[in-house]
Amino acid sequence: MNDTSITIRMNSETKARAQALFNSLGLDMSTAINMFLNEAIEFQGIPFVVRKYSGGAEKTFIDNADILS
Repeated sequence: MNDTSITIRMNSETKARAQALFNSLGLDMSTAINMFLNEAIEFQGIPFVVRKYSGGAEKTFIDNADILS
């Protein structure tokens, strides 16, 4: 299978925090994003709950109860 590249835009603070987290897990950003994409393909959707909060701001988070059950 041939590799390809993608370009995404994100907040620099989000990127730095994500890199720190992934590094602490022994992962790089590319591996972590590939893990997410493969999980989305397996799950056939977003592999975590996406909800809209009462303030109107959309946030995403992992609902551990759904993932662990």
